[in-house]
Amino acid sequence: MRFKQIQFFQLTDSFDDSIHHLVECLEKLLFKPCLPSMPISMGWVPLIDEEGAPLTRCINHCTLFCLQIEEKILPTTVIRQSLTEKIKQIEKAENRKIRQKEKFSLKDEIIMTLLPRAFSKLTRVYAYIDSKNHSLILGTTNVNKAEQFLSTFKKSLSAEIDSFHLKKLSSIMTHWLKEKSYPSSFSVEKTCLLQDPQQQNRVIRCQQQDLFAGSIQALIKDGCEVKQLALLWQDQVHFILTDDFSLRSIQFQEDVRMSIKEREPETALQQLDADFAITAMILSGLLKELLGLFIKQKSQKTLKTSEMYERVTMN
Repeated sequence: MRFKQIQFFQLTDSFDDSIHHLVECLEKLLFKPCLPSMPISMGWVPLIDEEGAPLTRCINHCTLFCLQIEEKILPTTVIRQSLTEKIKQIEKAENRKIRQKEKFSLKDEIIMTLLPRAFSKLTRVYAYIDSKNHSLILGTTNVNKAEQFLSTFKKSLSAEIDSFHLKKLSSIMTHWLKEKSYPSSFSVEKTCLLQDPQQQNRVIRCQQQDLFAGSIQALIKDGCEVKQLALLWQDQVHFILTDDFSLRSIQFQEDVRMSIKEREPETALQQLDADFAITAMILSGLLKELLGLFIKQKSQKTLKTSEMYERVTMN
């Protein structure tokens, strides 16, 4: 289990009671394989594929769990071809044109016929709850997978989830490059994505380039903004920060990976514990610093660390 990409969400106070009964809540929606006529099935699964493996694992106020999604694969070309053949048969046999409404009905019938013969694709989405900071860390940036996870999560725990109310990240990251001024705990690496807000199709992808070089600075002076920026935090973790406050291409430094190996895990569950303990510790510190930089404050007064985790919905 490694988090290569993540999104952050804020849990409301309504979740406080649910965390004490998390396993019981998850057991209400355990994964069940798709029935022949079902296009998709979702549910919670044990963290590893071993008999008797736990649904959750809690280390240092962080609780890990996993959603499994089974989707039937029906290529659109197959559906389209079957629909075309069916329409031709009806029009020839009945000597009439098929109306649009009837085409939709025929398409649904074809899908139901094909589903029992379709292949299945299994996907696992890991996430963990940082109960100390009322945060949900979701291990995907895929829009559909995130929606499926959050929908199942809300059904299981009856909990509300908010997004952080953030400053404009693209403006802040652009300022970092333009002024060569950014927090000392971060190092700017050689990858970024620039976009001209006046011309949305004008996108420049920079890889293995000095982002402070004249050619890149000229693009920024010309109005381009930073939409994605590769960073290194405290010499521990590489990642790409995006303007929607997600992290992608997460990679831990070699010394972090070595610290996991030094624990000498012998079983799959011990390996998971070692990975999760290090991951949660580092990401918790990184999240705390990112929120301090990007979250909109309620007032001009200095906020306490706990107040940095305010629960408001992103515009």
